[in-house]
Amino acid sequence: MGDISVKIDGVYMVGTRIQPVPVVLLSDVQGNSVPIYVGVAEAISINSALHKETTPRPMTHDLMISLIDCLDGVIERILIDDLDEGVYYARLFITKNGSLSELDARPSDCIALALRSDAEVFVTESVFENASLDTEELKKLKRDSITGL
Repeated sequence: MGDISVKIDGVYMVGTRIQPVPVVLLSDVQGNSVPIYVGVAEAISINSALHKETTPRPMTHDLMISLIDCLDGVIERILIDDLDEGVYYARLFITKNGSLSELDARPSDCIALALRSDAEVFVTESVFENASLDTEELKKLKRDSITGL
């Protein structure tokens, strides 16, 4: 099995108005999508990066990018590689001086960093197959979305 290249479609708030939950939609070239549920702070960070918004002071993910740059590292890619009982797992791949390091990280942090560094985002085939939404489920999710952030 291989890894599937995906793009970040957007951040949505789904659920009731009392308890909305942020979700990031990742899609492959065929338009199949995987929802990644994230925290509110991470959703705001991802949405800001998607829209190329900046803040007067660096936020956490901006600081992480500056730190990686300062240490001459480059984020090569991220990989969302596991889904266990509704929890996604991811890895961040960073190169420095020709050496590749692989770090365990939350998918939301990986996505926020990938957007800020123009790194590619991948999802394993097994995760994509187990979590992808069919066209009707995707339409319903977007239709029931309280708002796109």
